[in-house]
Amino acid sequence: MFESIISVVQRYLPFTLRKPTEDFLKAVDGVTLKDITSLSQKLISSPLTMASYGDVIYVPSYDSVSSKFITK
Repeated sequence: MFESIISVVQRYLPFTLRKPTEDFLKAVDGVTLKDITSLSQKLISSPLTMASYGDVIYVPSYDSVSSKFITK
């Protein structure tokens, strides 16, 4: 379901098509716990992206941070 919401946005926003708010609210109401769980699993299982700015001397290493996101 979450992918269908993204699909709707990707199809309609580039053309500045205005859709009623109710259409988007219905799409949000249609999101289930299974949809959120599935999306969360995909996010957690994908490689971590890490960026730092400024004085990075105290920023932990990539391996140190990414090891905290390993699913068991």
